[in-house]
Amino acid sequence: MTDADKTQKFCRLFVYGSLKRGCANHEQLGSAQFVSEARTTKAFALSLVDGYPALIPGTRSIQGELFQIAVSELPGLDEFEGEGYAREEVELDGGGWAIAYLARAPSAGTPYPLDEWSER
Repeated sequence: MTDADKTQKFCRLFVYGSLKRGCANHEQLGSAQFVSEARTTKAFALSLVDGYPALIPGTRSIQGELFQIAVSELPGLDEFEGEGYAREEVELDGGGWAIAYLARAPSAGTPYPLDEWSER
């Protein structure tokens, strides 16, 4: 937990895969509130790891969703995401920052050719 986490009750969370609304693992967000659709700056890409997307460094602007979540719920999400992902700050297109889960091993998985992941 960072120093900022200790002083804030809520933070913004950028999700780009199975945590999005209508997707398989959305319920893991608990009482998080949807804020808006969002995009990252052109600094990321997606990779598929075990059938799920992983955010990695790259040159694309990734489409996802922004939520407001209680900082107290982050440890549960950390556990859900597992050791393969790290919680980091990402810059959003149009300004602002949010936390997101990035792959700890950026070379893991298979490159995903699109800027937005869909379970469909």
